[in-house]
Amino acid sequence: MNLRILLKSFKIAFRAKKRVLSFILIYALLYVFVAKGTVLLGVPSLLMAFLVATVYAILIAQFRRRDIAILKCVSWSNSDILLLLIGEVILVSFSAFLIVFQLSVEILGLFAYFEGANLVLLTNLYDLIAIPAAAMGTTLFLIVVCQIPGLALAQYRAMKIPPMQALREE
Repeated sequence: MNLRILLKSFKIAFRAKKRVLSFILIYALLYVFVAKGTVLLGVPSLLMAFLVATVYAILIAQFRRRDIAILKCVSWSNSDILLLLIGEVILVSFSAFLIVFQLSVEILGLFAYFEGANLVLLTNLYDLIAIPAAAMGTTLFLIVVCQIPGLALAQYRAMKIPPMQALREE
């Protein structure tokens, strides 16, 4: 694996700040829903994870068409471009995982601190967001697995982009 390309994909991802930050929040919500759904063994939560991951991978390939065409013009291989797509997906999914993990730790800390007090808001927040460690690891694995078909579709769409598209006026 080419670490230079992976790091470059992180830099390129943050050029589209609005899209990346909005999908980090969407993925954070997805982690919570899938984690709560895996406790109940729910198939709809996995289907939702699959759909969100696929849509995001398609959006990456769509919005990066010009960048991909330019990179193909300067002789990047298809595997390098796939690594570029994978890097952005890894960045978004791992950032969302860290946000949900941090929120869970903070809520567990607050819940432990105010254990004697009967705070309804804190109890509701704990039930809504706090995720056990086992469910968190399982959810990370499931979301990564659900992203594989979306990445395959994004790679297929990215490989169809001709290098001459970079030279065309739009």
